[in-house]
Amino acid sequence: MTPVTDSAPARRKPKGAGPDRRRQILDQALRLFSEFGVHRVSTRQIAAAVGISQPSLYAHFPTKQAIVDEVCEDAFARLTARMEAVLPAGHGPEVMPALARVYIDFGLSEPDAYRVAFMIESPHEAAGDEPDPALKAGLKSYAVCRGAIAQAFGAGLDETAIDVMAQSIWASLHGLVSLLIARPSFPWADKPRLIEAHIERLLAPTGGG
Repeated sequence: MTPVTDSAPARRKPKGAGPDRRRQILDQALRLFSEFGVHRVSTRQIAAAVGISQPSLYAHFPTKQAIVDEVCEDAFARLTARMEAVLPAGHGPEVMPALARVYIDFGLSEPDAYRVAFMIESPHEAAGDEPDPALKAGLKSYAVCRGAIAQAFGAGLDETAIDVMAQSIWASLHGLVSLLIARPSFPWADKPRLIEAHIERLLAPTGGG
């Protein structure tokens, strides 16, 4: 891994030039966070990657944590939209494999976003801050998953039982995605077959698959 430095900044762009500056900051921050880790990247380095000054970056985001929070919110919003897109009204258990595939595909197709959103500890959690923007965004994604599971399998179950089922499925999907991202050199079996087998076994006890 090449150390992250402040050297060789991108050529500074004229004020107002190029695409939306806020979007540029988020995109470059996500790239740097994924490559070097959130804690090893500074706002100075993000600004250099965008081609702006550090004070110009602060005009958009007051702190690095504000950037991290918005990167997480963006990732969860995209995941939520993907999941909602495969859930027709009045669905039953038959849609659950598709929902699981959407979750896995999001993580594998957007590993940088997934890594920052799901695989890095939040300082808000350690400090007990309320509200945690990333957690709130993540809960929206989880709510889609929980709602689908409740509709598909929740008949006769109390709310706690539905929570346990939903969180077990959510955690199992996360485990597979995290391993596939974090350990690409592991001698994985045929990945599509592995994913399908995982989904089938995961949903079998609830009547899916």
